[in-house]
Amino acid sequence: MSQVIVKKNDVVKRSDFGYAPFDQWKWRSYDGTAAVSIDKFIADHQDDFIFVGTDSQNYTKHRSCTFTSVLIAYKLGQGGAVILHRDKTAYMPHLRQRLLMEAMRSLEVAMYTSKRIPSDSIIEIHLDVNQSLKFKSGQYKDELVGLIAGQGFSAVVKPDAFAASRVADHKV
Repeated sequence: MSQVIVKKNDVVKRSDFGYAPFDQWKWRSYDGTAAVSIDKFIADHQDDFIFVGTDSQNYTKHRSCTFTSVLIAYKLGQGGAVILHRDKTAYMPHLRQRLLMEAMRSLEVAMYTSKRIPSDSIIEIHLDVNQSLKFKSGQYKDELVGLIAGQGFSAVVKPDAFAASRVADHKV
């Protein structure tokens, strides 16, 4: 994990917001009982629609933040399959920081997957942000959608972002 040095009022504090490199992520079945190879999962779902999403939850008591990323493969009329990766980082006091981390994690999954499926396959990245400015996350929508679109992926936000706001959220 990488170290981030934060300088505030000439006091240097070290905090660890990094996470394990993608090739070290541990993927599990959606119920969490079985280890799953992401490569086998992708190979088994070459012709499916792919949805990627990440959600997080800060835990003040433990000063930690748990992230859950999901990879969903869906075949029209036949249902879908889900695998997930979950890990913890240091507590993230700023919503923007947490949402950017969620987007970056989802982007890593999408980039990895896109290299292993046909080029005409559909991959959507679902972001756990609202369209409306009535919600705190809404102020970051354009920034996060731009980040995803800038990498060539389709970005979906609430209420249609089920991979992040329902599937990953259920397992955080």
